[in-house]
Amino acid sequence: MDSLSKNIYHNLEKILTHIPNTSTLIKREFLINKKTKAMIIYISGLTNRQDIERHILTPLISITEDIETLPNPIEHIIQNYISIPEVKTIDNFDNITMEIYRGKSLIIIDKINKAILCETSNVPHRSIQESNVEKTLRGGRECFVENLEINLALLQNKIKSTKLRIENYVLGSENKADAALIYMDGIIDPIILNNIKVKLAKLKDIPYVLCTGYIEQLIEDAPLCFFPHAKNTEKPDKVVSDLLQGKAAILISGAPYALIVPALFIEFFQGFEDYSQRILTSTFVRLTRILSALVVLVATPMYLTVLNYNSELIPVKLMKIIYDSRLGIPFPPFIEILIMELSVELLREGGLRLPTPIGQTLGIVGGIVIGDAAVRAGLVSPTTLVVVATTVIASFLIPNYEMALSIRFIRFPMLILAQLFGFLGVIVGFYLLIVILINSESFGVPYFAPFAPLKIPDMKDAIIRFPLKDLQRKPDILTIKKGKK
Repeated sequence: MDSLSKNIYHNLEKILTHIPNTSTLIKREFLINKKTKAMIIYISGLTNRQDIERHILTPLISITEDIETLPNPIEHIIQNYISIPEVKTIDNFDNITMEIYRGKSLIIIDKINKAILCETSNVPHRSIQESNVEKTLRGGRECFVENLEINLALLQNKIKSTKLRIENYVLGSENKADAALIYMDGIIDPIILNNIKVKLAKLKDIPYVLCTGYIEQLIEDAPLCFFPHAKNTEKPDKVVSDLLQGKAAILISGAPYALIVPALFIEFFQGFEDYSQRILTSTFVRLTRILSALVVLVATPMYLTVLNYNSELIPVKLMKIIYDSRLGIPFPPFIEILIMELSVELLREGGLRLPTPIGQTLGIVGGIVIGDAAVRAGLVSPTTLVVVATTVIASFLIPNYEMALSIRFIRFPMLILAQLFGFLGVIVGFYLLIVILINSESFGVPYFAPFAPLKIPDMKDAIIRFPLKDLQRKPDILTIKKGKK
């Protein structure tokens, strides 16, 4: 840890060894009391230049007393001349580069081996807007932005509790991204909290961490698992709800999403608006989401199984319709379904990469045009088109995009098992999924809870939602007994 020297130019040279001397780095030299050299260093575009001019440069240039004769000139300048709210003194080069890149301004004065660091940051960011991804019928419309301080302010405005804790981290050895771990002290389980802290501490040696997606992959226990073990959300209301249940949230500068850990499998089928609606309607909606996930998984595999192995299970009249629709189709059912499924995924991903109006048009019109053209050309049977279209519509009901993407991916292995082994393949596929879910953990918490292990009190907010007065604020499964990890 190098200390500042009393030579202003030596200090400047030392600083420039860590910061590229580009056109955005401003080095403004001036005189205090017309004789003492001083310099302010900041990065243009990351600072508020009006604050620098009004609250730092103008007062310092107007000093008429001889600061070199004062016993503690730095403290005297801070107390009498600088009107920036957040100011501190430093006497070494440790973290100076990082602080300047955060938008702060550094003041060095000749013949004084201390410097002044002023909070003048004005990092460009977009204003708080309504989410375009997570639509809610009831609740707040605001969502996170790319500025960490604004995101923390949104949470602090909604949780006015002395239990709220915010711990700062610097992630990535090269990009040094500011991050924050937020939790409720006394509510979150200490074992879960320690597990999260240990994993976050290891990320400081990773070359770069750009968003919560990087963090999720680097700290999760099973990176090759089909299902997501952490939730991403851009809604502050959802983060507040999870914090009060004993979970933790991770925010990183530059990402408009919060990462919530730990996460349970059943939570990905629950919507925030479920708690704002009537009991029966919210329960009905949850059951519809779970049913839609099952439809995505088994609709095409079961259709393929019936065509290849067990056509006797279908009524004769229905089987005749299916048989007539397949006359003249050049592909076997498996290839036919696979072509349609891949075409749907191409349209879906293509629509996501285009501007919103064009993407929606491509997804709807493109699907209609290609499907109709494929049927007219005799490449796909109308029955197959109906089954595939049903799975596409069902996938839209899953509220979490990552879980929907995982289930859409799993249907392809299920389709292969159905082609190879028929009903037995579908049963084996489901068995393997259940085994994976039961044996998975999210930061020490069983992923398939409250079903395995069975937690009766937590079942009140699983598939069927009980009245709010009967729901526990903190689920039992989020309390880990001593001796377990």
